[in-house]
Amino acid sequence: MNIHTLYDKFSSVRLTIFLCILLAFVSVVGTVIPQNMAPEKYQTLYRPAVAEVVTGLGLDDLYHSAGFIFLLCLLAVNLAACTAKRLPGTWRSLRRGPSPPSEAALEKWKCRETFLCAAGAEEVEGRLESIVAKALGRRPTGKHAEGPRKVLLVEKNRYARLGPYLAHASILLILLGTLWGAVIGFKAGLQLTEGEAASDVWLQKRAERVPLGFQIRCDRFVFNQYPDGTPKEYRSDVTFLDMGGKEILRGSIRVNHPLTCRGITFYQATYGSIPKVTLQLIDEESGSEASVTTGLNTPFQLPGSTGERAMVTAFQENVRIPAEMARVTSFSMKSLGPAARVVIFDEKGFHDPFLIFRDHPAMGQERAGTHRIVLKGFRLTPYTGLQVVKDPGTPLVWIGCTFLVIGFLMALLMDHEIVWVVGEAAGEKAYRIRMVGRAVRHPGIYAARFDRQKLRLRKGLSPWLKS
Repeated sequence: MNIHTLYDKFSSVRLTIFLCILLAFVSVVGTVIPQNMAPEKYQTLYRPAVAEVVTGLGLDDLYHSAGFIFLLCLLAVNLAACTAKRLPGTWRSLRRGPSPPSEAALEKWKCRETFLCAAGAEEVEGRLESIVAKALGRRPTGKHAEGPRKVLLVEKNRYARLGPYLAHASILLILLGTLWGAVIGFKAGLQLTEGEAASDVWLQKRAERVPLGFQIRCDRFVFNQYPDGTPKEYRSDVTFLDMGGKEILRGSIRVNHPLTCRGITFYQATYGSIPKVTLQLIDEESGSEASVTTGLNTPFQLPGSTGERAMVTAFQENVRIPAEMARVTSFSMKSLGPAARVVIFDEKGFHDPFLIFRDHPAMGQERAGTHRIVLKGFRLTPYTGLQVVKDPGTPLVWIGCTFLVIGFLMALLMDHEIVWVVGEAAGEKAYRIRMVGRAVRHPGIYAARFDRQKLRLRKGLSPWLKS
């Protein structure tokens, strides 16, 4: 396959339609499958084999997966190839302008009319341009003299033909903004208690901390309820500080009223309690023990000389057995009490996470390897939950959306209309005027408009017209 064949394949409209259908299907899958949940939640939603497929193929974070980004890149290349193949010819045609129709072509136009004036050529041609301008609502954009013929061109919405290309360019901007946000941006959660400050966020999917470049401090968290106990308002009064402690911004974050600082937006998402759990750590090979009190996503060293570390990634005050599981198992208890999800990791990476239970210390220990981790106690502190979003591609997406609307309006509502008015002497005291017109996209609608135009032209020529 040579380069020209490959170029033709990528500039194919069929490829565009196929990619759009495929992206629509992938978007439906991303809507049906909940995104960015903890792995064990997929185990409760689906059967184990299905849950492994969901997490293994990256369907739990579909819009940041390599496959989805590849489809977006492929669509961007396809649109760029389509534009590069067709735009130069259209632009040359617009720059050059339409050529005056020949005598044979004049007879083939569906919208045409002929007027015969009882006047000389000099008398009619002296006023023809102004009469045409008044009848058609715009002055002629082109004038040609071809022997005895005088040709006037009146165009409307000449550059409307660029509407589809503007839509292509806007879609490319939207794709570029989306890709930029997917690769460079992030979406994370942040939990703060009153008086607490943070300068980084934890990305659970990538298992890493990302610095914000500044600090956010929760000065006050307000939670109001209706008399029946349902939430009425929860608001976080926060202060943004630079790394030296100097105040940058102060404000309130409420539902649907976020705050943005240095390109990072904070949304009021939830509220709850932050756990501090006390763990007993036992190395069964050496017999060494340790006790640690830790919060979520805070690594701590395991006893022994293996160099392994662990951290608590989630905590539930009371784990309940789903009704579906209770029906198909012989497990008699409906509640298992407090539980913490723990993950062990070393320089090779993360092991599979597992749950440990305060009231059932033997459960889950088979995944702890040579260690035994026991949940001894916990303490809950109220917090405000913020969603932290960095999307540097958002301005490009908004610009692209704006131009996309303009491009669609140009393509759908602004039709390129061409009207030729050809005048020539038909005798000593006779002058013949022929008027032809057409529209590029909606010729049927234009036919009615042409009838009105020729009536106005007839009115302007009425002093000279023969009955």
